[in-house]
Amino acid sequence: MKNAVIIHGWGANSESNWFPWLANELEQKGWRATVPDFPNSENPILTEWLEYFQKNVTIDQDSILIGHSLGVPFILRLLEQSKEKIKAAFLVSGFERSLTIVEIENFVNKPFDWEKIKSVCKHFVVINSDNDPYIPLSIGKDFAKHLDTKLIVEHNAGHINDMHAIFAYPRLRDRILALP
Repeated sequence: MKNAVIIHGWGANSESNWFPWLANELEQKGWRATVPDFPNSENPILTEWLEYFQKNVTIDQDSILIGHSLGVPFILRLLEQSKEKIKAAFLVSGFERSLTIVEIENFVNKPFDWEKIKSVCKHFVVINSDNDPYIPLSIGKDFAKHLDTKLIVEHNAGHINDMHAIFAYPRLRDRILALP
C-alpha cells in the first residue's frame, strides 16, 4: 500500500494548513496517510521529533514524505539517519540553512549529508513561493541544487499555508498521484 507521511512545521500540527485536506485526498485514492503531531512544536527539539517519529511512524520503500517549512529540514535529518529507502520526498516552503530563528536552529545548525540523503531517496520535489515572507526564493534555488532537482515555483503563494489562505493544495496532490 502506498504510504504518505505529512510532516508539519514550527508551531503547526496535524490540523494546520492543507495537511488534513491532503491526507483525506490521498486516502480517497487508496493511500495510507499519516499526519503526526510532533511534540513541543512551538519550541521544537530535533532529537525529540526524531524519537517521536521512530516510535510512532513506519516508513518503507513505498512511502513518501511530505514536509512543510520546518518539516523539510526534519525530513532531511531523518533521511540522513535512515536505513530504509523511501520512494519520494515532497519539500514545500523548505530550507536547509539557518534562518537565524533561535527556536528552530537545532534543525539546521550543522551541514547536511547530501550524498546520504540522496542515497535513501531518489525522487525529490522542491516547491517554494516567489513571495514567501520567511524563506527567500534564493534559498529554495540553492536547496534544489543540493538535491539535484529543479525548483517548482508557486507564484504569490506566500509561505504556502493557512496564513495565505491555502487550505487545499491540488497541485501538490496531483504531483504525488502522478508518481509511478
